[in-house]
Amino acid sequence: MPATAAPPAMNPSMSKALAMLATGHTIHATAEHVDWPHGALKQLISKQRGWLIGSDGRVCCPGQPGEKITVPAGVSADDLAWARTIKAAPAAAAKPERPARAPGPISLPIGSVHPSRQNIRRQLGDLSELTASIRAKGLLQPLVVRPHPSKRGEFEVIIGHRRLASSKAAGRTDVPVIICGASDAEMIEMMLIENSHRSGLTPVEKAEALSGLKARGYSNAYISVRTGMAPSTVSGLLALLELDKTSLDKVRQGDVSAADAVAAVRKLRAAGKPGATRRPARAWEPDHLAGGHPLAEPARQMCQAGGHTNRRQLGGVACGECWETVIRQDAAAALLHIAK
Repeated sequence: MPATAAPPAMNPSMSKALAMLATGHTIHATAEHVDWPHGALKQLISKQRGWLIGSDGRVCCPGQPGEKITVPAGVSADDLAWARTIKAAPAAAAKPERPARAPGPISLPIGSVHPSRQNIRRQLGDLSELTASIRAKGLLQPLVVRPHPSKRGEFEVIIGHRRLASSKAAGRTDVPVIICGASDAEMIEMMLIENSHRSGLTPVEKAEALSGLKARGYSNAYISVRTGMAPSTVSGLLALLELDKTSLDKVRQGDVSAADAVAAVRKLRAAGKPGATRRPARAWEPDHLAGGHPLAEPARQMCQAGGHTNRRQLGGVACGECWETVIRQDAAAALLHIAK
């Protein structure tokens, strides 16, 4: 007989969530331990064959003998053992409740406040003006922080990484903060919402942050609800992560626009094999006649001056006629220069 194929590898976070649900934990307890939203867990349960949610918030399998819960294929034995250990632990060892958000700002020693490793903004940018302002006027807007996950009595920044760095550069010894008890996923949500109102966060940084939410079980629709982003924006940003590293770096550095990159990914999707479940990283070269072309600005100015607003814009820059005209003019100027 042919050997039975092994089940596909499962996301570790999903394996832990299913293990907890299969061993009798409630949806609430599972959400607390694996840092998934309740809605995502309910969606996960609905996809498991024979699983239903009982009135006590636990999974049940009414169609099975003795209503025994079937363990989904791909859940690791280690995760099942871990889930049973948690279930057997005394209530005193359970995860403590998150602290409620403080009613107002308090002052903390600056040495007890640390930047988050999960900060979605990779580069803080030029801090000189902000540092000068804080040195002259103080820090007028408090940071939003949470208790540090590994340093007792200290705190991790959720919102305000630039203000923290500038306060240190300005020589402050304390900073005003608002303390809240956000989970990892809630922290990413807050960072995305905060940065969506500011300039400087790149499309790739947004895409990587959204990927962090996807890894925690969020669907595209749920991300849209939680962050306020349009569903098309969410799917477009996540499409960037299908590019290979070289192409993604071009978008990160601003050599290629996110819109052009997403359009290229969608063309490559359409050209892919039907029914493929996993797509490889996509190598892609941008259009030649685009914003990075040395004649892009002259072409844009000519098109605007000509009022060609109803024509298709090649590379989002200019119409074909204006591109052709500036290229011919540039070639003629080059020949004239050679002839001299």
